[in-house]
Amino acid sequence: MSFHFNVNRDAFLKSIAAQQNITNKKGTLAILANVMIEVETGQVVLTATDLEIGLKLTLPAEVISTGVLTLPSKKLFEIARESGSTDISFRELDNNWVEITAGSSVYRLAGMMADEFPQFPDYEEEHMIRIESDIMADLVDKTSFSIALDKENMFTLTAALLQKFKEGDQLFLKMITSDGHRLTIMSREVGESVDKLQVHPSTLIPRRGIQEIRKFCENKTDYLFGIEPKQAVLKSEDALLIIRLMEGDFPDFQGLLNMLSKENPILIDRLRFLEGLKRINLFTEDLFHAIKIDIQENNIVLTSQNADFGSAKDEFPISHSSTPLSLGFNCRYFIETLQVMDGSSISVNINSEESPCMITSDDDSGFLSVIMPMKI
Repeated sequence: MSFHFNVNRDAFLKSIAAQQNITNKKGTLAILANVMIEVETGQVVLTATDLEIGLKLTLPAEVISTGVLTLPSKKLFEIARESGSTDISFRELDNNWVEITAGSSVYRLAGMMADEFPQFPDYEEEHMIRIESDIMADLVDKTSFSIALDKENMFTLTAALLQKFKEGDQLFLKMITSDGHRLTIMSREVGESVDKLQVHPSTLIPRRGIQEIRKFCENKTDYLFGIEPKQAVLKSEDALLIIRLMEGDFPDFQGLLNMLSKENPILIDRLRFLEGLKRINLFTEDLFHAIKIDIQENNIVLTSQNADFGSAKDEFPISHSSTPLSLGFNCRYFIETLQVMDGSSISVNINSEESPCMITSDDDSGFLSVIMPMKI
């Protein structure tokens, strides 16, 4: 049956924009660049998938006749974005062509039969729990920056590890990421209902899945969340996101944490440190962003050097009374860590000039970052 419906332009644009990162991925199946449009009574369901991530969005519509077809996602987005009209009308013609009317503009767009579109994964809602959006958003915001890029040799580092644990009567969700040069951990206390969440030991959510989870959290108070053996599921009233989990084991990071001493922390003003790092980074080499950090009694000196432009130096007071240290680090790693942290003061623990640097803050409970040193 040929569909015909009218939909609000802003609502349609918001939905089709949310699916662009999924449909614009280069793949072998041409139909994966399309969105499946299912026109039902009183509503339209837009489905996008790249076989790893699937996103189904429902929006209200004035439906004249129902039907189903797939249309090019990018072209739909461009039409909706450039349209100045309040509503957009879709009317299916013969041979999978669709006439789209937006204000004074009329478009004819070629579609493809929905029979070729991949089946959307099944899921079990009875195992899902309700979680607050700000909890998951905080876990992602505090850790996603240190997920390894796809070129990393250890492929499991291109995902975030999700764990659930208890401390006394308190229940926590923890997210861990690493790119081999740094480790970032964020824990958030959650309600008792999360105890039903079936998190297995190696729940690895790929980088792109983490990005979609963060977008899913926007403009929502809470939603249903579930972990199944091979997929993570997020569901709200008008959206359903399913992410295929990565197989494999995340490297053992607990041994590294056990090596780090929390004695004699160096107390540093977070914002002053961040400002100094940004200035010093102006004169680092582009590839490694190497800086030298000299820590003396109640004083820190940051220096960098660039073969083409010159050098930079910044110095400010800190709280430190132990052995002086001279260290080399990637400046960008410190900047990205400090930017996501809360609070005015951080605690920095360094055992020796060749040991990793651990960063925590009393004002940012649950956050921990470890940055490996480099020779300069």
